[in-house]
Amino acid sequence: MDNPGNPMKHRFLIFILTVFLAPLALAQDPFGESAFLKKETTATIKPEASQIQPGDFFKVAFTLDLQPKYHAYFKSAGSVGDPPAVEWELPAGFTAGELQFPLPKAFKSTATGVEVVSYGYDGKVTFVTEIVVDESLEPGKEFTIKGNFNWQECDETCILGDKDFSFSIKTGNETVMVEADEEFFQEARKNLPSDSSAWGFLATEKSNVITLKAIFPEGLTFSEPVYFFSTDKQIDSQADQEVEIGESEITVTLKRNEGNEELFIEAGKVRDKLSGLLTVQADYGRIGLEVDAPFIPDADVQMDGPGEKVIKASKEDREAGLALYDVDARPEVVLLGGAKEKEVTFISSLGLVFLGGLILNLMPCVFPVLGLKIMGFVSQAGEDEDKIKVHGLVFGLGLLITMWILAAFIIALELDWGQQLANPVFLGTMIIVFFLMGLNLYGVFEIGTSMTSVGGELQAKKGYSGSFFSGALTTLVATPCSGPFLGAVMAFALSQDDKAIQFSVFTVFGLGIASPYILLSFFPALIKKLPRPGAWMETFKQVMAFFVFATAVFFMKGYLKLVGDDHFNVFLFALCLIGLGVYIYGRYGNQAVEKTKRFVTGFGLAGVMTVGGIAWAYSTAKPPEPGLAWNEWYPGIVEQSRSKKRIIWVDYTADW
Repeated sequence: MDNPGNPMKHRFLIFILTVFLAPLALAQDPFGESAFLKKETTATIKPEASQIQPGDFFKVAFTLDLQPKYHAYFKSAGSVGDPPAVEWELPAGFTAGELQFPLPKAFKSTATGVEVVSYGYDGKVTFVTEIVVDESLEPGKEFTIKGNFNWQECDETCILGDKDFSFSIKTGNETVMVEADEEFFQEARKNLPSDSSAWGFLATEKSNVITLKAIFPEGLTFSEPVYFFSTDKQIDSQADQEVEIGESEITVTLKRNEGNEELFIEAGKVRDKLSGLLTVQADYGRIGLEVDAPFIPDADVQMDGPGEKVIKASKEDREAGLALYDVDARPEVVLLGGAKEKEVTFISSLGLVFLGGLILNLMPCVFPVLGLKIMGFVSQAGEDEDKIKVHGLVFGLGLLITMWILAAFIIALELDWGQQLANPVFLGTMIIVFFLMGLNLYGVFEIGTSMTSVGGELQAKKGYSGSFFSGALTTLVATPCSGPFLGAVMAFALSQDDKAIQFSVFTVFGLGIASPYILLSFFPALIKKLPRPGAWMETFKQVMAFFVFATAVFFMKGYLKLVGDDHFNVFLFALCLIGLGVYIYGRYGNQAVEKTKRFVTGFGLAGVMTVGGIAWAYSTAKPPEPGLAWNEWYPGIVEQSRSKKRIIWVDYTADW
């Protein structure tokens, strides 16, 4: 029989009882990872600075180390749940900002036997707050900051946790950071949302399906996972989200929150904008972007330039802007000499606009037409002087009639001056016309000699048509060149309520352009001093072709801006095809070529290539895929943005 007083056996029994009975007392799995000690959630609060300069700010970190299987909530839980919060006891001169939440996760859990999607955190997570110190505080003082940090943590059941905290901080002549915690705060900042000021956000809705578009800066790439965390409760957190990542934008399709009685989720209030946090995967890790996207009807989003969307301003935005906008508060324009620019009046505008039209004849847009018309006058030297005058008047009439049509179109539709050259179809047509004119002048093909008024005797109808067409063409190409020095005059004309004043300014502008031609036609002596027609004219014609090509190149810059690089490159290849087509026509479409070959090659093949090239060119007359989204400018938008402390970019241009 064993000795009951054996100490070895006693120690062994105590060990066995400790291993198996102690975990039962703690309600733990005896073979689990927490067999001897249950891990409780802990909270740690620390400031990043030990001394702060008055007028500066510092951060305070609140770190939760959650017990296993439990989670805390994002500022919008997605379901029923309360986010962490701080109750402050701050001394005078200290102001605490809102609690900043790191990027959350969407996770599934079981509540009352039903699976639910919530937004929140598990494991260790750090929240951050900024405290601003008033600049009036005296350096050398010590202050005590107190408060209570509270949170809700849930698994199958929920419990509330809180922790009182207190720390001291001194005021000094400089801000001193706690060196040991610098890396900790850097890591905490990385987990906060990134700057989204370079992004554009807009939302549309149809049949309770919301589409969020996030337009990101050029040159960046993103991948899934992508998730939108709603903070205004408009999005159904329980519904799946569809994601599409394009070259310049991310599209997320969401379902509106109409409520869920089973999960005790109330329907979200319908608002005029969508707010939340969009998380995406970048090359360097997961990032979050705070979203504040206005709801835009599809009709209120329009293209404005290559790859740009313009969000039309709502009636409410315009009314709010006008309440802040002072129409008389305009900056004074000061010239280089220090003198202030004089205000434009009706009388002064007529003189300026006539002078501007006169000078336009020397601008690169119009100069080739001037040269072509001089060639017409040269060919007419020695003709009947009355016919020369009629040609000059017909030229001026063609210019004025086209100017009036253009003015009526601009005034009726309330367009800006020269806006027709912001239309890629119109601008592409002008480039093709000038390209063909240049090839014609250089002798690649011969057609429409009345256009340039070059040739033998002018028949009345044919010659007058050429003069009229030259005048009309001059009007169409003159408008973009007028912008630099006629902007104020045209703005004055278009701002007048009296249509007679508007048409008067446009008429005088046209007369200014036509005046040199009319002057030459009414004073034949000036024409007679020009050289007589001869072989030199062919050389002059070919030289003028290069000026016409230069005009086409001048317009190409504006076309590139409108359609983007890819479409512009295709347009250049289309011009090559058009050029080859008219070359074949010039080579094989004349009477010296055998009839069958002339019709098959000179007309058939050349026609197919030319028409195909033109169709190919017109296929590029559209902007590329949307890029950055811009808000439409309206009076007061700058003042509104300033009042909300927003940084804005104002993009304005007349680069046609």
